Amino acid sequence: MSYAASQYQQQSGSYLSGREIEVMAFTHVNTLLKTQKTPTARLEALSANQKLWSVLLSSLNRVDCPLDDILKQDLITVGTWSMRYSNIALNRDLPLAPLMDINQDMIDGLKPAKQAAPMSSYSTQLPTSGSSDNAHRPLQLMG
Repeated sequence: MSYAASQYQQQSGSYLSGREIEVMAFTHVNTLLKTQKTPTARLEALSANQKLWSVLLSSLNRVDCPLDDILKQDLITVGTWSMRYSNIALNRDLPLAPLMDINQDMIDGLKPAKQAAPMSSYSTQLPTSGSSDNAHRPLQLMG
């Protein structure tokens, strides 16, 4: 957990896990991305998205990061793409839905399975092996 998060917990009296803090951060950024109506609000939302991913990428690159190497590399790839897309969207009128979808996927992966939100508009399902009815199961981030 970061120093800021630990200080927040100490001062607030509530004890949120790192995952809960990350869910709150992604939810906040998605709210900013969804509700932006002016160029200034768009700029603020995209900047917040970049800051969030910057903090997460810094955490992923720490020596004491507890995630396995494959998951870390996947998150670094997604985070780098999100930051690059946000940067381009600052200068062009690109849709923000891809950023919101990635952030929602992160929220879904961070929440316990019973609380995960419905799948976003992009399918991340694979066939279950050995299933006769071609059932699908969603992919979830672990960590």
